[in-house]
Amino acid sequence: MTTQTDPAPDLCPDASTDLPALRRQLAVLQGGKVTSVHVPSESEGRFALLLALTYRRSNGRNGLAYRWLTVGGPAWRLDRTGPEGPVVAAASGDAVPRLVADLRVLVGREITDVRITEPGWDTLIEFGDHRLSVFPTAFHPPNTAPDWVLRLPSRRRLVVGPGARWEARG
Repeated sequence: MTTQTDPAPDLCPDASTDLPALRRQLAVLQGGKVTSVHVPSESEGRFALLLALTYRRSNGRNGLAYRWLTVGGPAWRLDRTGPEGPVVAAASGDAVPRLVADLRVLVGREITDVRITEPGWDTLIEFGDHRLSVFPTAFHPPNTAPDWVLRLPSRRRLVVGPGARWEARG
């Protein structure tokens, strides 16, 4: 099924709302390992995870590529599974020093699952007992930053958001 929910296609004329195609592109994240976390000093909820991603080279051998997964959307949350259910470990409104400490728990963890839900396009990235949820922005003025960006081993970028649209660039 193709989701056609883009309220303003003229803002990003090359963007797609084909959710199954995006899910296929995201398969590269499975097993990716977080090697580093970067939180800008004036973060406003933005951060980036450096991922070690395994990919198949043209000669048939596996290669290792280090790529950034950048979360730029204003609404996200990192949950930790506790004995009584999920507990918020970090969120987009947290102060920078706390964000750095709370996000560092992901270093060394592997991505075990990636899902994008319908109809809202919430992105859920699981790291074993931690889950990162990125919620798409509902209102998008022109020149709005994407909700998140992933640089693929091919060096192309998947740019997701704002809202229910994505495109591959580069």
